[in-house]
Amino acid sequence: METVNITGNIVHETADPISIELARGQRGGYGWTIKVRGKHPQRIVDQIHNLDAVLRSRYVQPEEGE
Repeated sequence: METVNITGNIVHETADPISIELARGQRGGYGWTIKVRGKHPQRIVDQIHNLDAVLRSRYVQPEEGE
């Protein structure tokens, strides 16, 4: 009987490397969870920073007196 050896690499990549969960609190405020996957830590940090800035500009209202 002949022996067959198969070798290779399995690469699994997620189709959606960015996930954002937005939640509205009982008093009308918003909060979120940002998840970013990738191979380059500095790019991930930059993406999180940019996404957070956009979410803050749209969902966080300035406190009265600010």
